This record gives sequence, structure tokens and C-alpha cells, in this order.
Amino acid sequence: MYRSLSMYPSSDDLAEVDRIIQATADAFRASPGFRSCTVSVDALMGPGARSGEFARVVVVDFDSLDDVMNALGADSFQELREASEATGARHFLFECREA
Repeated sequence: MYRSLSMYPSSDDLAEVDRIIQATADAFRASPGFRSCTVSVDALMGPGARSGEFARVVVVDFDSLDDVMNALGADSFQELREASEATGARHFLFECREA
């Protein structure tokens, strides 16, 4: 399974960040190999959240690397990708397994 982890910074326009996240989730749900998408709710907690740097964390799972790359590379996703990157979000992609 491949996981995308996105960390969206705090923003004066959190409604726009939430719109981008929802539109991205909707686009990924329509992609082959999509498994799940979760997003943090309200303020982040814990030692790593003390600085207030991030407002949202999004986790998306796909069956395979090809599935993720096809979803990210879809022509219909490029505008959303640019909007997400413009927020200063940090995106990570990795293979994962049960520990």
C-alpha cells in the first residue's frame, strides 16, 4: 500500500485550504486503486503541534505506486495540485505496511 501524507500550514483562509482538501479527496476517490482518505479535525495536538505551523493533516492510501502516480499525474488534477502547492503544504509519499 502507498500512502500520501500532506501537512497544510496554518492559513488566514482555512476555508480555502479545506476546499482544496475536499476537492482533492473527491478527485482521488474517483481514481483506480484508491483506498481511503482522512483529514485532521480542528486543532492539531501534541508536541509537534506546539508551534501552530500546521492546520490540517491529510492521509490518502492507494493500492500501488502506479495508482498513486496516475492519480497525481491526471490532467484533471493539475489545477488542484498547483493550488495545494501554493498553500505551502508539505507532501510525502511512501510505501507502508502493518507494523
